[in-house]
Amino acid sequence: MNTLGVGLDYLMLEDNKVRGDVRQRQLDYAKSLDSLTLVVYSPKELNLQPQQWAANLWAYPTNSRSRMTFVSDAYKMAAKICKERRIDAITTEDPFTTGLVGYLLKIKFRIPLNVQAHIDFVDNKYWMQLRGANRFFNILGKFICNKADTIRVVASETKESLEKRGIDPEKVSLISVHSTLGHFAHSNDTGLREEFLKKEFDRILLFVGRLVDQKDIPNLFSAFKLILKKRPRTLLLVAGQGPKREYLEQLAKKKCIDSNIIFTGSIAHSEIQRYYAASDIFVLPSIFEGRATVLVEAILSRKPIVTTDVSGLKEWLIDNETGFIVKRRDPKAFADKVIYLLDNPELAASFGEKGYELAKNRLKEISDTSSMIKLWEKTAGMKIGDGR
Repeated sequence: MNTLGVGLDYLMLEDNKVRGDVRQRQLDYAKSLDSLTLVVYSPKELNLQPQQWAANLWAYPTNSRSRMTFVSDAYKMAAKICKERRIDAITTEDPFTTGLVGYLLKIKFRIPLNVQAHIDFVDNKYWMQLRGANRFFNILGKFICNKADTIRVVASETKESLEKRGIDPEKVSLISVHSTLGHFAHSNDTGLREEFLKKEFDRILLFVGRLVDQKDIPNLFSAFKLILKKRPRTLLLVAGQGPKREYLEQLAKKKCIDSNIIFTGSIAHSEIQRYYAASDIFVLPSIFEGRATVLVEAILSRKPIVTTDVSGLKEWLIDNETGFIVKRRDPKAFADKVIYLLDNPELAASFGEKGYELAKNRLKEISDTSSMIKLWEKTAGMKIGDGR
């Protein structure tokens, strides 16, 4: 089977060490395909060149002037590929801009379309409130999902939302993000915890993720200020990079909590496990997610979790047994749960151990590519009707 993918994650084109698992994911998929050809958004200023990662795996950067021109750039590039090579199925990273490219290719070349939804977007008020354009993308996403031949989601909540909006349940498949995470179960901090505790701290909270509005780190900071009133020797590690870093650094100073926060910047995927091992509690304050891989990493690292009630939790977290789930944008509730775990270390340890025991049985599921390959095969076998 020959698959054409359309995506946005140009960091994998740079062999970014933080997102190194993304490139490996494509290599793993390609092992079960005749060919995998990727068309990926990239900014023009990077001037990236086409790359061949394996005998049957190619990646083509669009070098677009802007996100606005990406749809046109990606369509032209992908159309050329469809004319020159046999393509059996198209798969897109999202039901928005890449989904639109996929839909246009489906119409032109009558190739079946698989769309992936990695966030719980359907009429999601939190997501739509982030920026005005998301209201348009909500409409576009539902349209593209209606036109797709198959849909892959990573959280049961997204599947339920699509089906409630009239999407044929037979089209929607719940498939975890393919990741090789077994090494997190055997992680060691190699002295990192001791290094942090030397700075007059006694407990460590860890956040891992991009510094973007979606993660609602200001809410975490409000909760952390409350935590410090009860546990003033607690350290918060903010591991990640993003456009909000400077703002968040200033916000931490404004809230007078900056002396208890360390912004680590980006950490290589191969190194981040040390930070999980060094921490006491993993915290996730997001306002929306698909299925946050960081949650799985934390669970496999035997860490108790305090998270907001985003999608993707049902399959991995049991409230009050392996972690605590609180309402979004409720800093007091968030702080109360963190303080409770800090005050009860034996309970926190038991949460971490139970979470690990439940999750380790699913390692095979998330490391296996066969479900995604079967979905693409199912897609490729579909006929494109006149209604498209």
